[in-house]
Amino acid sequence: MKWSFSARLSVVSNVVAWGALALLWAGIPAAAPLDYNVHKALHIVGVMLMMGNLIVGPVWLSLAWYSGDQDRIAWAAKVLSDCDIWLTTPGVQLAIWNGICMAGVLGGVHKQPWLFESMAMMLLTSVVSTTVVLYWQERLVADAQRGDRPATAKALIQWAIWGSAVGVPLGLVFWLMVAKQALFIG
Repeated sequence: MKWSFSARLSVVSNVVAWGALALLWAGIPAAAPLDYNVHKALHIVGVMLMMGNLIVGPVWLSLAWYSGDQDRIAWAAKVLSDCDIWLTTPGVQLAIWNGICMAGVLGGVHKQPWLFESMAMMLLTSVVSTTVVLYWQERLVADAQRGDRPATAKALIQWAIWGSAVGVPLGLVFWLMVAKQALFIG
């Protein structure tokens, strides 16, 4: 299977995010070139882009599926993939890099158990997203564009299962960022 530009960009974006998280883990301070509140606003915009696409994408794909119109299903699957370019990738980068800048103000990831948990869950989410979820999304787009409804159904189900699994830790990260209290440590 040939990987789309969206898939390749997602992998590169996640590798960059892994590098950023490694810097944070290693305790290497990140310079905060902007005011803390600007970093916080950019972080929130990033989360909104990322989570918004995670929530809305499955909705329009479901609507297309239940319409029964194969052209609409293929279009929705392609738009889902394109939105990873325009929404998810910038959202991940905004959230990660601005989060790293703010983490320094809070004493780093090792001083805040909730921040450590958030980082661990983001890493888990990223690994599953760039392997299993991305594989099934690519299959979904290809099968839908070929008009193979049974293969599209299989890919859609697998994508939905794994995408939902990725949504759980992301939801927990969202909670940790708001509550600033660890769920599992301390």
